[in-house]
Amino acid sequence: MAKILFAPKQDPVVMEIARSLTPPGFELVEVDFGTPQFIEAAADAEFYMGLARNMGGEFFRSAPKLKLVQLLSAGYDRVDVEAARKAKVPVSNNGGANAIAVAEHTVLLMLAVLKQLVRFHQDVVAGKWRPPASSESPVYELSARTVGIIGLGNIGKKVARRAA
Repeated sequence: MAKILFAPKQDPVVMEIARSLTPPGFELVEVDFGTPQFIEAAADAEFYMGLARNMGGEFFRSAPKLKLVQLLSAGYDRVDVEAARKAKVPVSNNGGANAIAVAEHTVLLMLAVLKQLVRFHQDVVAGKWRPPASSESPVYELSARTVGIIGLGNIGKKVARRAA
């Protein structure tokens, strides 16, 4: 039975989904980084799925049967790509999978700054009520403003569409 090493441990709901998607003939082993269980599971794992944490030469040497690293993240900056290449293990990321969520969060943060959300929330919690357009705390609108977006990749394009 082929072993899929899944790390780090995730919310039980996430793991139930992962187990339901695991094909017959595959064993999904969930472990945390840096534990004896991780090292033991890596020894005969053929696939790694999860997030990367300092995935370098030591990791690839400890997983000699590894055929693929599938990251759940867009970034792979914590993977030593050269060490993976030497081990002949392809590394796949999940680029773009969260682009909509990140773009929406970006617009959310723009609005939070324009509306001074944190400051007004703190005032309300402290029992202070301030008119929204006071000179001390000006509130702005995103409408009719120019938004600067650096980069028009998966996320940047989606931010531009939402800010238009």
